[in-house]
Amino acid sequence: MSDSITTSRKPPSPPPLPPLPPSRPKVESPSPFLAKLESAPADWLSRPVEISKLAPYRYEPTYYFFYGTLTQPHILKGVLDLKSDPELRPAKVIGYSVSSWGQYKALIDGKTGEEVSGYAFQVQSTEQEFKLARYETSSYRPAPCWIYFTDGTEHARVAGYTFKYAGDAQALNDGRFDRTLWEMQMGMRLPPTWRKKVGEELGSRD
Repeated sequence: MSDSITTSRKPPSPPPLPPLPPSRPKVESPSPFLAKLESAPADWLSRPVEISKLAPYRYEPTYYFFYGTLTQPHILKGVLDLKSDPELRPAKVIGYSVSSWGQYKALIDGKTGEEVSGYAFQVQSTEQEFKLARYETSSYRPAPCWIYFTDGTEHARVAGYTFKYAGDAQALNDGRFDRTLWEMQMGMRLPPTWRKKVGEELGSRD
């Protein structure tokens, strides 16, 4: 009896994959900016600007809020060289406080809801703004604010400006030497070793 020989067979291999489609070149979308440049005249960069077509500058009258000496009509009239008495409207600002800087008042940031009463005046020109800034000196700086009229007339609130204290408000309230304001007015900085010494000397004179 002959031995039976069992032959193992492997499964057939799968067919090869089909070839990939050819890659397409990437097409970039045209730039609108470059399209404008290509369509512009060759001499557009060198063409002079026609000044006559530009709108002339016109100053927009702006309200300023005053809380100190400028609330007195005769002082404001003299500062601005007005021919007639200025028209001052009772007004207030909210979120500010008034402190004393020597014999003058100084507006500083206050608590939420805190009010300062005074008067508002509508400035009519850039020249008038320069005259106000010169009168206030570098100890004060113009700052934007909301002005609330308290005379019961129309336009109860307008955006305007006021003059705030330009130095260190905390030092002003504490009656200490204001190094920030001194350095700004003198145009120089105190060396670190001098700051404490000068502050103590000037503070002792008060």
